[in-house]
Amino acid sequence: MHHLREQGTVPGDFRPRLLASRGNPALRPVLAAAALCAIAAVIVACTPGASRSAGASAAGLEAGASWFQLQSTVFQPVSAADAPPTVPAAPWTVQTRVTDMAFLGETLYCAVNGAGLAAIDSDAPGKLEFSYHYDVPIFTHRTMTTLIPRHGDLMIHLYYNALLNDVKPEGLLLKGISLVTFLPGQKDFAFVIPPFQKKNPEWEAVGFAPISENEFDFEWKYTDANETRFAYTRYRADLRLEAGSNRDAYVAALGTPSLTGPGVPGSYRAFFTECRARLPGLPAATALHFKVRSRAAPVQKYFRSGLEQDSILVVHVLDENGTLYALLPGGQVLEKSAGTEPRVAALPALPEGFRYTDFVKWGDSLIIAWEETRFTDVGRAGILVFQLRP
Repeated sequence: MHHLREQGTVPGDFRPRLLASRGNPALRPVLAAAALCAIAAVIVACTPGASRSAGASAAGLEAGASWFQLQSTVFQPVSAADAPPTVPAAPWTVQTRVTDMAFLGETLYCAVNGAGLAAIDSDAPGKLEFSYHYDVPIFTHRTMTTLIPRHGDLMIHLYYNALLNDVKPEGLLLKGISLVTFLPGQKDFAFVIPPFQKKNPEWEAVGFAPISENEFDFEWKYTDANETRFAYTRYRADLRLEAGSNRDAYVAALGTPSLTGPGVPGSYRAFFTECRARLPGLPAATALHFKVRSRAAPVQKYFRSGLEQDSILVVHVLDENGTLYALLPGGQVLEKSAGTEPRVAALPALPEGFRYTDFVKWGDSLIIAWEETRFTDVGRAGILVFQLRP
């Protein structure tokens, strides 16, 4: 196991949870799980330490697409998403799958749920190099939600989901952690423990809304056999300062509550409208959320048409120096540059029960996370490397 320590000042100076409950706060975990299932329906073993695999040849990259499946937490090249071996289904909260991605320099880091970080580099055309920074005591039985580049390091939000898990709280090897920083220079992890968590280690940071790389809003939850309670704080990681907050402030921190208002950049407004036009038949009770990732900003931006609807459709968007890409349901990627007509690239069709979940642009390729969904469970999962045409 890596040497672990609590980290103080970070060197250098929801996924926020987009699902809000209505009515009885004690029902929030159930409503959140149900809403995530609705999203899936609409969107139609860890070795400690860092190890490097042999360069995995991206067979088929010349043809435009290469598949990699997570097998025992390691990315292995496969012929298709549904290629064997099958993976025993497990709750999405603990299954091995890619939950977020972020760049540090030219290295892409994937959050591999329940394991840690997988770093992806390329040393030659058509060849990817994977290195793994895994730590069982930290990551197993926890849900990783968000990666945030911070001053050359990578901050990770994770939490223990008591509703959908494969162990009881007493089975955790480590308790009272929600923020972990990966230090690439040391290939090590360090804890960042807000004061609220230090005083209340039995509470979990189930909600995380980053405002910047230094400032975060938390939704804390305490559950026992008799009650469920929630609390809210805002934490400045660079100053190690924390203040009490409330649910309204937390919800506001989740993102801009509009797709067309003055708080939405003009190019985004037009692009969101273009995306909406390509989603015919979207039920009126479904909220449309856009999650915008840019390598120029450490924190992703959220724009949402509503929060309290019956279901939520999340559309992932990339802002690449003004050129916008959207991962639409059904495996289409919409591209739009200023002054040009939009273009659509069709990703390889997925088998029934599989879906694309997130993506980034790396050079002339897209790296797209995918997984096999079964209600609240996930089976096989991995990434697709898809070469864009000029």
